[in-house]
Amino acid sequence: MKNLILLSLLLLVSGVGHSQVTVHIGKCDEKVYLVAPNETNSLDELLPVENLVKEKVIIGMGEATHGTKEFFNMKAKMFKFLATHCGFKVFAIEATYGGTLEINDYVLYGKGDVLSAMKGMEFWTWDTEEVKELIEWMKRYNHEKPEGEKLKFYGFDCQSFKGPGNALADYVRKADPDHLDEFTRGLSVLNDSSYLYFYTLNDTKSKKKEIAAMHEIISFADNWFKQKRDTYISRSNKERYELAFHNIENLRQALMLKEKPRFNYFYLRDSCMAQNIRWIHEFENANVFAWAHNGHICKWSPYSSAKFRSMGSYLNDLFGEGYYNIGFVFSEGNFQAYDWPTAKIKKGLQEFTVPVNKKNTLTTTLSQPGMSSFLIDLDSSENTLFSTSQRYYNIGAVYMVDKRSSQKMVAKKQYDALIFVNKTTRAIPVKREVSKTGT
Repeated sequence: MKNLILLSLLLLVSGVGHSQVTVHIGKCDEKVYLVAPNETNSLDELLPVENLVKEKVIIGMGEATHGTKEFFNMKAKMFKFLATHCGFKVFAIEATYGGTLEINDYVLYGKGDVLSAMKGMEFWTWDTEEVKELIEWMKRYNHEKPEGEKLKFYGFDCQSFKGPGNALADYVRKADPDHLDEFTRGLSVLNDSSYLYFYTLNDTKSKKKEIAAMHEIISFADNWFKQKRDTYISRSNKERYELAFHNIENLRQALMLKEKPRFNYFYLRDSCMAQNIRWIHEFENANVFAWAHNGHICKWSPYSSAKFRSMGSYLNDLFGEGYYNIGFVFSEGNFQAYDWPTAKIKKGLQEFTVPVNKKNTLTTTLSQPGMSSFLIDLDSSENTLFSTSQRYYNIGAVYMVDKRSSQKMVAKKQYDALIFVNKTTRAIPVKREVSKTGT
């Protein structure tokens, strides 16, 4: 075993075969690709991976927590590689569609301020230095590129009325300022830009009057944009108009989630996110890199009931072999999350640590070669470790301290590839000035 690790290190240092080595995992020899997640600009180490991803249409990359530095940096590194070596032009993330249009303007044309634009994602999970650095890299990349070669930034989630409502009003403000007041009056309750309004429409307990009001608002916006289509296209352009118009579909999706019973929420949301990725792909006529949690990018239900289909399962239906996904697993380490349930409001975002869990059979075996991190292509592996049920850490935006979030999965059924990180560190929150109100 020591000789095998030494051979791996020698290959890495000498550059022979770049970062591709053979190690013993479980009962099999496996070809793996050594990766250094936090060395975000060392893109050449991914050259051996190019054959796995270059012909794909959608690349989905997950994460085993919503607050891990190594996961975020590795995904940023992969997108940089795909952009510079494989012709990918679109970055998409599990965040509010309408709210990310401001980031898109920032990376394309340098408009606005990066920290202000990042607020539009409406997800604290992405309010980190790692995501900020990627946005700034995209802006620098685009600086001297012709229009057809610039990178685009999109969100594909559908849980908010705030982002799409604000984006529609912002478009009318620029394209039709004389009628802005009339339009915003038609948006009614969306004018307060309240993120919490989404949650006041609480499943089957929602008042019929509130649901009916939202339908009227969406119908109003739809009719307004359709009637003024030619005028708006002449004042902006067709692309800007269609980007704005898709916010109306995003509002419909958000309302649909609140109209349906709670048990339908998961698969409806994932279905909508998959449809948004398809729309982005078709609108841009470009390959898309999709950033989300493991539970969304996987190809089979991450839940105990198979009826809760994942976004990745829908993408697999839509794109077949054109969809390639990479999940993350880890042995131990730190991450950021909200405590659940009582401390979420009282304590805010916290740093947590999980130890090595001997019951996590998948990561226990992956840690045996003694490497800090590597990628393994599951599609080419015949190792029974990946075709049988194994345990691993799976943590989202909240963390239940009394439960170590160890779950079961069949890796080969869920993912085309896995990235293993032995020990993780917390993602770094961006620093913002605190207002007098503390917000």
